Order: sequence, then C-alpha cells, then structure tokens
Amino acid sequence: MRALIAVLVGLSLLPLGAWADLFRSESVKSRNIASIPKWTEILARTKQDGLLDQCSSGGCDGLRGRWWEQLQEWRGLSRYNQMVQVNRWLNRQPYIEDITNWGRSDYWETPRQFLTRSGDCEDYSIVKYYSLKALGWPEEALRLVVLRDTLRDIAHAVLAVEVAGETYILDNLTTDPLPESAIRHYSPYYAVNAEHRWVFLGTIQNR
Repeated sequence: MRALIAVLVGLSLLPLGAWADLFRSESVKSRNIASIPKWTEILARTKQDGLLDQCSSGGCDGLRGRWWEQLQEWRGLSRYNQMVQVNRWLNRQPYIEDITNWGRSDYWETPRQFLTRSGDCEDYSIVKYYSLKALGWPEEALRLVVLRDTLRDIAHAVLAVEVAGETYILDNLTTDPLPESAIRHYSPYYAVNAEHRWVFLGTIQNR
C-alpha cells in the first residue's frame, strides 16, 4: 500500500524519521518539495525580498522593526523559551482571512507581507518558521504542517518544532506551544520544510 501511494504522489521514498507518527499518523518522506509549489514560491520570494538583510542593517521600522528587535532579545534564551516567545508574540497579530487581505481564497504570505498586513493560519506558521530560522534553529527541527481540524471541520496549518526530543505545535489558536502528543483533533495531510516533504497516510492504530 505504501509503495502504491508513493507512486501516485510521485515521491522518492526515504527511511521514515522520528516524526513518522506526527498526530499519530504514518508518513512517507521525500525530498520532492517542488510538488508543493506554494511552499517553493514562499522560499523563493522570501529569499528575493531580503527582509533579514534589511533588518540586520537597521532598515526595518514599524512592526518589522519591532519583530527584529524581539529576535535579538530572544537570542540568549533556551530553544524552548525562544519557541514560546515567538509563538506568543506573533499570535498577538490579528487574524485576517485571505479573501479579505488579498481578494483570494488562498494566498501564502512571506514574513514581510505578514508583518505588514497580518494573515491567516499558514501565514502565522510561515513567519514563525522564519523567525526560528533567524534564531539559528536547524532545518530538521522545523516543519510546516497542513492538516484538518476535525473539531471545526476545516483545513488549518501549524508549525511543528522539535526541542530536546519532544515535538511541540506552534498554533495561532493557542497562546503557548502544546506537546504534539496532547492534541487529538488534528489530522495531517502533509508537512514540509526547505529540505523534505512528508505525506501522511493515516492514523496509526492502537495509539
């Protein structure tokens, strides 16, 4: 069955990693991030717009400037506390649906755009991903996860991060990150970072 699914989604299989059971679901891991064009576009657009270079040279003001100042304050914290502060600070920004912000049903924002216009769930997750990257977090500790919230019966996105062997979820719906194991109402579709993509196959039984 896994081989058939892998052929259907065009993935080259790699060994399952430590996150094989994120939200109690099995996954197939691949380097084929190009199969998620919205994500590869975000990587390219964020690199092109040069926000980090602009801020590091003192060229950011307003919310972007305050964001950069906060990152500098958080550099001396433990990874756990960095994660907490990033989630709390960015979650203070107002939630704005794409149709209101951009006139589209689905639009993924760069961190610059979020810090200018705010955004919705995947936009919070993207700016949190880049914030932790700016604080020196390794790629393998971060994953953007697109999923279904089974309580609200809607699509949603969060950032999954690994700290000291524990996976936490940074969510715009919660003030503080929660352990992934404590969340029972999320069913993941896929996860991605700059190096890999994970496609989820279904819930592991008897967990």
